[in-house]
Amino acid sequence: MKPYYEENGITIYHSDCLDILPSLPKIDLVITDPPYLVAAQGGGEFGKRAYFHEISNRGFDKGFKSELLDNFSDWFCFCGKQQLPDILTRVQNGDNWMLLTWCKTNPTPLTNNNYLPDTEYILHRYSKGRLFGSYKDKSRFFVSPNGQNYIDHPTVKPLEIIIKLLNLGSQVGELILDPFMGSGTTLRAAKDLGRKAIGIEIEEKYCEIAVQRLRQEILPLT
Repeated sequence: MKPYYEENGITIYHSDCLDILPSLPKIDLVITDPPYLVAAQGGGEFGKRAYFHEISNRGFDKGFKSELLDNFSDWFCFCGKQQLPDILTRVQNGDNWMLLTWCKTNPTPLTNNNYLPDTEYILHRYSKGRLFGSYKDKSRFFVSPNGQNYIDHPTVKPLEIIIKLLNLGSQVGELILDPFMGSGTTLRAAKDLGRKAIGIEIEEKYCEIAVQRLRQEILPLT
């Protein structure tokens, strides 16, 4: 398939990732934020919020086939509580792995008779000898605000977290894959850190946003 975008070692495919993965070259690291398995349509005020309606309408609350991770030796995968048991099964006996947490400083201020949604999980599977980064990168938790409000995507991950994950799991010049690219945060970080990267995204709207971010046509509001 012809790439949607290809420039300076960064490639974007507008497609279902399951159609593209078999044709890819060897990948050094996967960083991805796949669709979560969540109850986005809660009752009361929780269910009325535009944020949760967009997640549901876009199908971001349906989960994903976690077995696709078995094709790779080294990966970071964001997930919610409901998906954690399933994704943990992708870590076979003897693998090196770690559970990281992202603690949000500005979570959605609604609990829906439950705990505050201020934590997300990141599962890291890595091969022997492939844990890099400095001392400061190796904390098991990250504290950061939720998303980027200047980007038109409901689940944007903070750029500073993706940068830390890249430092932990890869080296300059290596090839990074994000099979659920979204707005392109992984690709933007990879470009900034001198990595090559492939992003796959089924929604053309988000492919275009990612291209604009790579070209620095979308910048933070001041």
